[in-house]
Parts: sequence; structure tokens; C-alpha cells
Amino acid sequence: MKISASKVHKEYTVIIPTVGRPILRECLEAILNGSVLPARIVVIDQGDNPDVASWTNLGKNTGVDILHIRSIGKSPSSARNEGMLEVQTTFMAAIDDDCLAEPDWLKVMNMRLQENPGVIVTGRVEAAGDGVPQTVVTSTTPSLMRSLSIRNLSPLATGNMGIAFKLAQQIGDFDENLYTAEDTDWAYRAMQAGIPVLYAPDMIVHHHHWRDSSQTTVNYQAYAAGLGAFYGKHLRHGDWSMIPRTLLALYRGAKSLFKGLKNQDENLTLEGKARLTKLIPGLFAGLRGIGFSRQ
Repeated sequence: MKISASKVHKEYTVIIPTVGRPILRECLEAILNGSVLPARIVVIDQGDNPDVASWTNLGKNTGVDILHIRSIGKSPSSARNEGMLEVQTTFMAAIDDDCLAEPDWLKVMNMRLQENPGVIVTGRVEAAGDGVPQTVVTSTTPSLMRSLSIRNLSPLATGNMGIAFKLAQQIGDFDENLYTAEDTDWAYRAMQAGIPVLYAPDMIVHHHHWRDSSQTTVNYQAYAAGLGAFYGKHLRHGDWSMIPRTLLALYRGAKSLFKGLKNQDENLTLEGKARLTKLIPGLFAGLRGIGFSRQ
């Protein structure tokens, strides 16, 4: 794969946390086939797939340095923190290992960050694959969020994100006590520091949904527990807005469960049930200041 060095944007590093799913190779290939390439891709590998190391060879003759780091960490938060230690460029981008970037992904990201200095930019996450769709962001309307309202959970998808690295350092590390909702927490802290989140619908990745219903159940439970831990963490620090947020999340869980059962929608039922059973244990974990893992 030989690509002109003129296509490489020297000021971008892309961080990819992975547990070694085979789709990581497609994720790398999609980035390397882009109209603009990053100077470096940092793959933080928390899995045991021996093929991952060989996939870094895809960067040969492209002008892109792919760095593979074996990690003993067990969470997206710790992976992103390890990846940030390797950033030496002006800008940092992030994508998940089960997401495939559009060819103009980095080009659009750079345009939006140049037009809007001082923001985190995030974009559309379209559904792909044959599994149960969970994480999608499909709005076609641009928006700029300066504060996290009670009704809006989070404007940030860390599977499709870019930021000036000096701003990322200002926000600080991802909270490794949060196995999920670490992106919600990071965005919340960013906005508290005066760093808004720009939603750019023309910056697109496709999230490959590979989970079956049993895996989806576990994932919804992890999301609910992580969200509760996020609420508990900030409530512990005296942020009383987390009380109505918690109540609203529980109401939405009950509404999803009722609607799912009524319409025989298994996915909605699973989501609602997870909210009602796992959010409160997560909340208490956050109040106590302890981690709430996927387990």
C-alpha cells in the first residue's frame, strides 16, 4: 500500500483502543485509505490476538507510523490514557476499533478544528454490520454545546473525536474508575473547563455492530452501571444536578422497558431493564469512589 507522503497530515495522531477484534484490521485500512492520513496511529492492545502486531505493518510505505502497544489495562479509559502518552502532535484524534472511518474523516476533522479552535469535535456514528445496533449518532444538524443540560446525556462520541492536544491535556486523563461513560465524564469536565463540544455531522464513521442479544444485554448493563457511577462520582463532589439526572435516567429506563414490552422490541426492553437494575448499583459505586467494571 503506497500512498503519497503529501497526503500525510504531520500534526495528527489517531488513538485506537482495542481488544484485538478482527475488524481492527478494517479500521486501520479505512484510515490508511483516507484522503488525508495521520502522522501516527497508536494502537493500545488490551487483548490476546497475536495478529494485531502484524496488522501494524499495514502502515509500511504510507508515511504513517503505526505504533502497537501491548497493555495490561482492562478498560477503554486506561487505553486512551496510555495512548495520550504517545501523542507528540498538535492534534489528537480517536476512533474505536469496531468503527470504519469515511475516506474524508480526517480531512473534515481538520477543517472543523481549524474553523473552531478551542473545541472538541465529534461527529456522526452510523450503524453497520449484522449485530444489534446500540451506539449510533445520526443527526444531520450541526450543534455547539457549552454545557451539559439535564435532558442531554452527552454530546461526545469518543469513537469519533478530534481535539487540539493541549486542550486534551487541560481536561486531563479519562477516569479509569469508569469502565463505561468515561466519554460522558470527559466531555462534562471539558465543558466545566470552558471547552465546548462541536457536533459536525459531516465527520462520519460507521460503527460495526457485532454483538448478539446476550452480548448486548451485558453491554447495556455495563453502560447503565457506568452512567450511574458517573452520576455518583459528581454527586460525591457536590454536584447536585446529578440527582435530577439520575431520576430522569430511571424514568427513561422505565419508559423504554414499557415501550419495549408493549411493542415486543427486544433491544428496547434490554436497554430499559439494564437501566432499572444496574444504574443504582453504579451510582453507589460512584458515591463510594470505587471502580465499576464491566464485570
